[in-house]
Amino acid sequence: MATPIERTNIQSSSLVDPVSRYRNQPVIYYGEKKLLAYETYVRNAYQPNGNERVMMITKGVEYRPDLVSFDVYGFPEAWWVILEANRMTDILDFKSGRTIILPSEVI
Repeated sequence: MATPIERTNIQSSSLVDPVSRYRNQPVIYYGEKKLLAYETYVRNAYQPNGNERVMMITKGVEYRPDLVSFDVYGFPEAWWVILEANRMTDILDFKSGRTIILPSEVI
């Protein structure tokens, strides 16, 4: 038997941080108990705008894109934007010695 999924009228932007990758995702009811969930997130190909910064990951921030996000943007929640812009799928890809681009806009 398939798990029932039903769309809601709930705006995800009212539930998550403005930097969240789920801010534009449809909210659904999932399962018999109608638990709230988001539809599956689909990564977007990053489109450079020419204003990106470049940095090399150091040992101090290895595996910690949240620290780079905080240092560059002033908040840690944009860590996923940095990973997505650099075609990384996991924080374990965030290794020292690797050169990355930092998007100029995250919201």
